Amino acid sequence: MQKDGGFAASFYAWNRIDLFMAAWKAAGFRPVGHIIFRKSYASSARFVRYTHEAAYLLAKGDAKLPRQPIPDVIDMPYSGNKMHPTQKPVAALLPLIHAFCPAGGLVIDPFCGSGSSLVAAQHLGRDWLGMELDETHAATASRRLAYWGERRAA
Repeated sequence: MQKDGGFAASFYAWNRIDLFMAAWKAAGFRPVGHIIFRKSYASSARFVRYTHEAAYLLAKGDAKLPRQPIPDVIDMPYSGNKMHPTQKPVAALLPLIHAFCPAGGLVIDPFCGSGSSLVAAQHLGRDWLGMELDETHAATASRRLAYWGERRAA
């Protein structure tokens, strides 16, 4: 995060938004955008077919406006969820990191799962810090980062 402010993006469960919003506000964040990630498939179907994921863009402190605002609807290609049950595709995260984390900035993902956000940060030359409680997923993220780090260095 920048010294004078910064951004966070948080995927959330729509039916728990009251809990998420209370936690974000308690941590000093305020919502400044809402992003829909459009999927070409339904991840489940009940009363409706779930063909999108949503994230709030949160700001803290004196966060600077991006040079080029991103759209509030982003296509999310299917990752196959081969590495994690809710794996996000790196391609869907690249525009967020590019717009809201300056060169030399730090991407922090406290629930990094298979490390997609960290791989996206690595691709864009940003520093990154990921945390994951599940040892299997943490190992997956570490392998992905090592693999892409080696490819980038080559």
